[in-house]
Parts: sequence; structure tokens; C-alpha cells
Amino acid sequence: MRLLNQLLRDSNYWIRFELGLIQLNGKDYFKEMRRRAITIVNSIFDDDDDILLVVSISNDIGYKPIYRANIKRFIKNKKIIYGLTCKTVPYEFDEENTEMETKQYSLKVKKQDIRLDFLIQSIGNKDFRMKPRVDGSVYLVNLTKEMLFHMYDDRGCDVYSLEKGKLLPVYDKLRSWILDYDRIQIDCKFEEGLFNINETPAEVEKRLHQNKKQVKENNLNEYNTCYITHELEIPKVLIEECLKEMTQTGFEITFEQKFDSYIIRAKKAETLAYINYQTELMSLYSKKYQGKYNGWSVVKV
Repeated sequence: MRLLNQLLRDSNYWIRFELGLIQLNGKDYFKEMRRRAITIVNSIFDDDDDILLVVSISNDIGYKPIYRANIKRFIKNKKIIYGLTCKTVPYEFDEENTEMETKQYSLKVKKQDIRLDFLIQSIGNKDFRMKPRVDGSVYLVNLTKEMLFHMYDDRGCDVYSLEKGKLLPVYDKLRSWILDYDRIQIDCKFEEGLFNINETPAEVEKRLHQNKKQVKENNLNEYNTCYITHELEIPKVLIEECLKEMTQTGFEITFEQKFDSYIIRAKKAETLAYINYQTELMSLYSKKYQGKYNGWSVVKV
């Protein structure tokens, strides 16, 4: 458990991936969620790696009966379940909260021991009235590589490592699935992408003011889910490099030529509450590729 705590609290290297796509519905939504999650797991766990499967369940101290994690259903080889251990630790979300406690159930396994699709499906169903469903937090700790996979719900997952070099191949291979909201911060950790590209304080103030004004003019609020389309104008000599990077985001990218420059349009369905991070991304891409950010338009879903 020490490695789990070390990865969660002390690791400087992590990636947050987007699993559930807001533009998908029903079976397509959950199918893509499982496909992405399983691909990420297979990218950081090899067949011969030692894995610690951990399920953390939190309750009020003294709550009876305390929910027991049914880990057996996630395991193919039922005989290894006898290695299951349980430890009571301080409340995982706030150690100073003495009215709550967390029980950590852990089992040492190999990747082939896990019913991976069933486990991912159960985590993805946490916030829905569907079965199978798991309560609490589920962690897969790679004891061999000292890495961690934590899918928090249907929306996304985090991958941690104590060493940058171990996580860099995952960053490079699956960059297009990185949660765009955290993309700038993650790029900076790996010193790639938008690393060292910054706005001035005056540029930030102007952009935020324009966002607020435009939201008001469109008679929308932050809870509205919209198709938000951003327009960038990039010099012709840099368009290929710019497109290569921007198509590795979660935005739908289209482009057209305009004399000696190109117009790039980046569209994404999201609640309007995220307009500030989106415009920051587009502003930085424009700056990196010596272009101009022409602003955004919106269509309510």
C-alpha cells in the first residue's frame, strides 16, 4: 500500500485521459469508454507484471454492516482470492476527518487473472443505476513498473508514475485522449506540446472579458451543452506542423486555405462552463504557430 500512497500523493508525473465522450450516447458511449480504458491498461501493464488490485470503501466509523468489496467477481482464477487482505486506513479523501474511515481490500494478481472488461464496465456504471456496478475507488498498481491506473468513473482515468521516462511512451502514444482541460499542465510536465507557450496577463484579461461578454450576448449559461467552434488563422508554412499537433486533441479539426494562410476550425461539444480553458488552448496554439486566434462561435445542443 505504500507504493499506492506514494504514487497518488508524491508523483510528479501523471496523465488524465478522457474516456466518456459527451457527443456519444447510449451503447456507443459505454463502448468507447471501455475501449479507451482497456487500451490504456494494456499500455502500462504487461502480462508478466505483478499487479496489486485495490478496492477502497469508505463509510462512517461505526457503520454496520460495513460494505465488503466483492473482488472475487473481477477475478478469473478464483483460487487466488485467498490472498485477499483488508486494511483500515484514515479516510482516503480527507485524513483529518475522524468521523470517516476507509477499508482497503487488496489482492496480488497478474493481468490475465483480471476480468478486465467486466471490471472497467463496473467502474463505468458507478454513477448509473446499472449492473454490474462497483462502489468505492478501484486502483491497479503495477508493482513491477511502479505505475498506477485509476479510473474514477465513466468520464476518465488517471495514470501515475514515479519516473517521467516510464510514462512518456504512454503520453506519446495516446496523446489524443488526454483530457483537454488538463492538456496544458500535462504538456508542461513532459516538456512537449504547449510547454513554454504563454499568454501575457493583458492577453488573459482580454480573452476572459471577451468570453464573458460573448456568453451574455448569446443568452447562454455555463450549464448549457454546446458545440463550440474556434477559428484560427495559421501561416501556410506552419500549417502542416500545426495540424499534426491539433489533431492530437479531443477537438474535431477542419481547415481551408486562404491565400498565404489557412483557416483552422476546432469544434468540441462541451458545457459552456469550459469555454475559458478552450480559448486558452486555442490562443496558445495560435501563438505557437505564429498565427491569429479569431474567436469562437456556439450552437446549443
